[in-house]
Amino acid sequence: MPAEVLGTFADPAAAAAAIRALRGAGCRVRAAMPAPFPEVVAALGLRRSRLGFATWPGALLGLCVGVALPVATSLAWPLVVGGKPVVSLPAFVVIIFELTVLVGSLTNLVASIALGWTRGGLRPLPGGRSFHGDRIGVLASAEDGALAERLLAAAGAEEVSRA
Repeated sequence: MPAEVLGTFADPAAAAAAIRALRGAGCRVRAAMPAPFPEVVAALGLRRSRLGFATWPGALLGLCVGVALPVATSLAWPLVVGGKPVVSLPAFVVIIFELTVLVGSLTNLVASIALGWTRGGLRPLPGGRSFHGDRIGVLASAEDGALAERLLAAAGAEEVSRA
């Protein structure tokens, strides 16, 4: 059973260096941080989210509904005002925009819940809420726990502990 070692960092660059060293040694690495620091995210080697592939069709559906709804309403109940055309797109721009954003965001919400559900969620790191402030937590799962402890300490971890 692999040992889990937790390192606490104040500097994102040091955390990124530790993650690269741990991944180079064959450890599985997870991190918790108060904000997505680019160097830490790059060191983790995370793939780009597929969530946009679900949001984009939802936004296009909202755009189509946003055009169809006011056009169909105008054609079903024509109201000619001052000789203006019955179907006047400038009057529909706000409805089109709002429905695009609404349906796209609802699709994003449903897709993020579905993707989170299918992945089984993520276990919280043992440090709990201490990584919501100004610290970065790096959790390494390694066959050799002592090696992971040494790598975390060498990278400048403020605290190293077995999880």
